[in-house]
Amino acid sequence: MFEKGLIKKEANMFQEEKRKTNYGAICLVCFFSCFFAFQFMKLVTTQPLTTSSISVIDSPKSSHKLSDRRELWRVSPPSTYCLKIESFRKFATSPNVEKYESRPFQSGGYNWTLIVYPKGNIKEGAPRDWVSMYVQIDNSTLLNSPKEVYAEVKFFIYNRKEDKYFTYQETDAKRFFLFKPYWGYGNVRSYGDVANPDAGWLFDGDNVLFGVDVFVTEVFNKWEVFSFTKSLHNRLYKWTITNFSSLEKQYYVSDKFVIGGRSWALKVYPSGDGEGQGNSLSLYVVAVDVKPYDKIYLKAKLRIINQRDSKHVEKKVESWSDQANSWGFQKFVPFADLKDTSKGLLVNDTLKIEIEFEDFSNTKYFPS
Repeated sequence: MFEKGLIKKEANMFQEEKRKTNYGAICLVCFFSCFFAFQFMKLVTTQPLTTSSISVIDSPKSSHKLSDRRELWRVSPPSTYCLKIESFRKFATSPNVEKYESRPFQSGGYNWTLIVYPKGNIKEGAPRDWVSMYVQIDNSTLLNSPKEVYAEVKFFIYNRKEDKYFTYQETDAKRFFLFKPYWGYGNVRSYGDVANPDAGWLFDGDNVLFGVDVFVTEVFNKWEVFSFTKSLHNRLYKWTITNFSSLEKQYYVSDKFVIGGRSWALKVYPSGDGEGQGNSLSLYVVAVDVKPYDKIYLKAKLRIINQRDSKHVEKKVESWSDQANSWGFQKFVPFADLKDTSKGLLVNDTLKIEIEFEDFSNTKYFPS
């Protein structure tokens, strides 16, 4: 009886402990453990660059710092030039073999050669036992203008296992000039990897196919320079109109004059223009010989001279040009003031107009 009572007591204690256990928390912990384990296995088993034709990596191999080098698979073959080296391993291990240089080929109007170092361009600091690839422009083509050429360059090695071309390229065009007519990579791929039959770079026995694309980018030869006037040695232009009361045309234009390297003219409407017609004299300054795409800024003072004292009628203009490339006022001075002899604006039927330039813009186009 005593043993049965003890067993029953222990069973009750086990049930009590079982009720205290938080099985929901245990299940939650198990779920997250399985989830993170799955993600870790997924990350470990991912193989970059072996199955995708669009995989791209940044490669720091071409210098001691990160470069703009890109490496990717490509299905299409090179479009500029290919070099197939048969018996590649025999060539690479032959005595006194340093490099193979292709015949000249043309791209962008220039002659180029493809150069392959099977075991590295040691003299230029490339790592030993690494395949180096360069493209070189013919110096004789640089003796005439231009003195330098910019080109986008891509290098290729064919891989039979992928049946694709592994591509090496930069994001920027490269500069070729007399003192450095070549450019490339000293560390395209290790010789051991290329010479390994299982890696796929060798095909049809011992052949390796190299390639290059050279796209010459034209340097701009048309440009423009926009600037403001730095100094004006002659700021004033004066225009005298005689027999003003006898003027019958709608408007009159002064002789063309040059200030600050730009041609100008003054334009007056004796009977008024626009809102000034019939009540005011209209006065403008006009930019002459302007190209249709010119945009001109002008800051100047237009004046009608008081011929009796210094109380001139003066108005300022400061703005960008309109479609007519003119600046001025439809109501520059009322007819009443113009005909008032005490104002001194019209003396002996003579009108004196003046413009003072303070600042304006100029645009030079090359070629003009």
